[in-house]
Amino acid sequence: MKFLIKTKSKKEILKTYPIASNIKGWFIRIDEISNNAFYVEAVDFYGRIISKQGNDPDKLQEEIEDLIKHNL
Repeated sequence: MKFLIKTKSKKEILKTYPIASNIKGWFIRIDEISNNAFYVEAVDFYGRIISKQGNDPDKLQEEIEDLIKHNL
């Protein structure tokens, strides 16, 4: 059985993912989960999520954007 996925509006997404990605249609959130440990998560209008953990949030954001470019 197929289900239709309702897309979220940009306004809805920006409430929880305040950083607009360099990739059109993707938004990013960076959380410091402990001292010098970061969780970076990206989401698109359809609710697809990509995330990474590490100690350099800028590098993690670049890695996620590379994954999006090459896999979607």
